[in-house]
Amino acid sequence: MLPSCSPWLLVAATLVCVGQASNSRAAPTPVNIIFDTDMGGDCDDVGALFMLHGAIERGEAKLLATMGCVSSEAIGPALSAINTWFGRPEIPVGVLKDPGLLVGPHYTQELARRYPHRLHSRKECPDAVALYRKVLAQQPDGSVTIVAVGPLRNLANLLQSAADESSPLRGPELIAKKVKRLDVMGGNYPPDAKPKDAEWNFKQDPASAALVCTDWPTEVLFNGEGGSTNSGRRATYEMPEHNPLTMAYRLNHGTGYAGDRLSWDPVSCLVAVRGAAPWYAVVGGGENVVDAKTGVNTWKPQGKGKHSYLVLDRKKPKAEVEKALEDLMTAGKGRPTSLLFDTAYYAIAGMCQITSRGSASAGTVAIKAFDQDEKTAWHDRAKSSWIQCQYVDGRKYTVTSYAVSSTDKNRQPLTLELSGSNDGGATWARLDYQMEPGFSERMPRREFSIAEPTKCNIYRLSVTAADGNEGVQISAIELNEAIHCQPKVVATSVVIDRKELELPVHGRATLNATVAPTQTFGREVAWSSSDPSVAEVRRVGEQIAVVVGKKVGSCTVLAKIDGVQHACKVSVSRSTLPDVWSYSELSAPAIPGEIAYADGAFRLTGCGHAMSSFWQRVQDQGVFVSRPASDKFELSAQLKGLAPNVGGPSYNRDSRPPSASGLMIREPQSENCGRFVLIQVEATGALTARWRDKSGDVDGGKSKKLGEVTLPVRLKLARTNQGIELFTSTDGKVWGEPRFTHQANFNGDSRVGLFVCSGNTFASTTATFDLLEFSK
Repeated sequence: MLPSCSPWLLVAATLVCVGQASNSRAAPTPVNIIFDTDMGGDCDDVGALFMLHGAIERGEAKLLATMGCVSSEAIGPALSAINTWFGRPEIPVGVLKDPGLLVGPHYTQELARRYPHRLHSRKECPDAVALYRKVLAQQPDGSVTIVAVGPLRNLANLLQSAADESSPLRGPELIAKKVKRLDVMGGNYPPDAKPKDAEWNFKQDPASAALVCTDWPTEVLFNGEGGSTNSGRRATYEMPEHNPLTMAYRLNHGTGYAGDRLSWDPVSCLVAVRGAAPWYAVVGGGENVVDAKTGVNTWKPQGKGKHSYLVLDRKKPKAEVEKALEDLMTAGKGRPTSLLFDTAYYAIAGMCQITSRGSASAGTVAIKAFDQDEKTAWHDRAKSSWIQCQYVDGRKYTVTSYAVSSTDKNRQPLTLELSGSNDGGATWARLDYQMEPGFSERMPRREFSIAEPTKCNIYRLSVTAADGNEGVQISAIELNEAIHCQPKVVATSVVIDRKELELPVHGRATLNATVAPTQTFGREVAWSSSDPSVAEVRRVGEQIAVVVGKKVGSCTVLAKIDGVQHACKVSVSRSTLPDVWSYSELSAPAIPGEIAYADGAFRLTGCGHAMSSFWQRVQDQGVFVSRPASDKFELSAQLKGLAPNVGGPSYNRDSRPPSASGLMIREPQSENCGRFVLIQVEATGALTARWRDKSGDVDGGKSKKLGEVTLPVRLKLARTNQGIELFTSTDGKVWGEPRFTHQANFNGDSRVGLFVCSGNTFASTTATFDLLEFSK
């Protein structure tokens, strides 16, 4: 859901405590939960359901049923798919049978299409009210917590339900007998005395919200606090790449939110499972009144009312709440069976670099074969050609089969050859060859198995055109891995693709593990360093890790699974950076970066969403290589190269910002959302000035477009009597007037240097600077 955000107001109220007081101790008995969701309108519903499965994993909850509260055709199958992902296909799924309420389409269609499940259509799902009555009737009295994170139509229908074969009780009596508490994500809190706008969930079906708030017979806890807290980022890179949560978060909002989303629904699940304290207080003893026409809610303090609402403890760092949310979100261990996952699915999100034979714009054209859009296609008029997918940041994946779609009958390939490489394309191993692969107007998609699958960093598809055809056309390529986790099958070996590793301080390297047998029930590899102060190891996804050099020395990195392990010896040499310079990663990007310096050139590799992002938890991300800034100085350098966003600068359909690099002066790096001034060049060619005037501001700062440039370009940042001045030059000799001047007084320990970010937490990007000059 997408509720509106309400301002923080001080209210005089009775504060009561709900649930457990500690987030570190599991509840003595599991909480019986029914989850009622509008999954599809927003992705945080998936994060919330993942949390409930994580709570099951920890013995903290029992999920009695999952209910869809909107009329979407795909919501029931999507809920079934997620329950099946966690190995719990038996969890009942009910859906709203009323037509016309938020029909869609939504990302749930893709979840239902991609992931195995037992309910294949809305028609196969039982009516939510009938299922509610059946499940409630079977539970002990006063034992059920209902978590409702969407419009309240199901609950309104339940209130109005009559006796049936499940129970002789009418809806209100059945609820009063079996339900302990209703947790509702809906409404604005604290409610304004003169409210103007309704919160999104209540606004979709005001009559149902009004009925539930008036007639529900048990305690009701309302949550409007999720708009203050982010979650999901950690889950999307710690969990396996093929999990439904990563797919839902990307499909719903692109990568513009960097895997994060505001946590309305996850907060409700956290509180339902573990209680409000220590993160929230509860304002109780009142009545939440909803206008049946508008959905606007107001609060009537009554002393003995059954309604209450959450208030975030402003003394607690939000990071503590976010950690609690993500700890539970990642606790569940999905065990996919009969899953065919396209390892290039996230190409458009930046996890693959797609290239092809041909012109300089080949990357822009080639991505059309990997963009999950049947209406686009890669084509080449040559008699023979190739297109390839390289996983970024050194990742390797196993491909057990590949599929090729060609919808133009006049340009369908005559031959296909799939090859793999692990040395940057210097050598190739043929994995499959098809002569006359059988394309036709009736069968435009053909899929072929690979006899001996192996993990590769690059897969190349070579094609030839039939005689008389104008080259080849391919609308889609899938590089699939068949995943089938079989119970009681344990790993007998794990092998890292490198036995020894040498890297400098602030350098990085990627390690890929291979687990055998492939049908092992637990596929996730645990990584560790014998001395993290020498080399830190960060897991990225299921079987991949990135090793980062921290100080000179040696250590061992281990990959472990099911009691077997494999080691890689790591030697870390001194940093290549000149002594006056230092390296830092801002705001902890998911993928580690690195710096290399040689022959006067700096090569920065960095991950991160963007400087001055409006999305608070990923503000000011990237890599910053800096030196102390004096009272007056000039720093100039040539930005020689900047890797573009995937598919080229003209093909960024995601909402994420473009990769960017430039020169920046910044307050001490420990300062969160500190003051800075930055001149940056974006992958689109845009030249932009960015700045923040007040430390701690979370508004994302300000920016001004300065025009367009082409690389290479000389940049200069100077502190003068006039302020911070930003320049560009084509030759480094003629600078002209400043492109931008900003008045700002930075303290004595501010730093100035080079910056890069990828505009993406799924992958890093690289910028190269040379001809650097610094003068006081």
